Amino acid sequence: MGPIIAATDLSARSDLALRRAAVLAERMGAALHIVHVIDDDLPAAILQRRSEEAEVELRARVQGDAILKAEAPRIDVEAGQVAKLLGRIAADRGASLVVVGSHRDRGLAELVGSPALSRLMRAVAVPILVAVEPATRLYTRAVAGWDFSPASTSAMKLAKALAPLEHVTLLHAWADMVTGAPYAVDLASPGQQQRLEEALDQAVAGLKADAPDLEVAREALIAAPAQALIEASASSGADLIVVGRHARAGLARFLLGETAERVALHAPCDVLIAPPD
Repeated sequence: MGPIIAATDLSARSDLALRRAAVLAERMGAALHIVHVIDDDLPAAILQRRSEEAEVELRARVQGDAILKAEAPRIDVEAGQVAKLLGRIAADRGASLVVVGSHRDRGLAELVGSPALSRLMRAVAVPILVAVEPATRLYTRAVAGWDFSPASTSAMKLAKALAPLEHVTLLHAWADMVTGAPYAVDLASPGQQQRLEEALDQAVAGLKADAPDLEVAREALIAAPAQALIEASASSGADLIVVGRHARAGLARFLLGETAERVALHAPCDVLIAPPD
């Protein structure tokens, strides 16, 4: 298994990512790499000083945390644009997962531009875990966005490997045939409701085939997918939302990718986003 990369900006949000990455590295038997990226648009002297200070700070944090220390992580301080650089590092090292902290609201600057987390999701080709809650335990309850695609299947497969899940809700939600395309079902068509129910039943059976003790529920509703996932996770007490990230072109890629981004930016719990295998 490739290394797990924890990206940190030295904030409290990133500390959640470091701890979660360490917990997952221990469970998966993976190496842990900690990466801090400094903006390279700085004078050389300042860049050098900040790099040295960041490395000292990171090593101190590792030594002061028993869970992090036990994983003996590799620590790298790099200069560049964080999204592009992390994407390249993840690819070069064959990373199996990138763990990041939740998004920080930057007000108007982020409203007119693209949030840093969104840019990172577009640049990193491997699965991403957004750490929102403290890593006090492994995940046990998950809500999975289920659209019958290879991406959602891949995301759910990874979630089961990362944690001893006890309960999963497969949620198929769509706002209309445009936002649901190309995988959603048009319930206005005769017989489609029954076919959707049968397809969800097959998905449930597939999950339970290799995990008989896993409790699996399913739900289908007309609603904006991102909001439905966020509300379902809050109401069910889920500690993980699982979504697929689609590698498609044109409008479908934009809309399907937007669901994953909205969930990652606003979820009340950790979010796992995975591309197709």
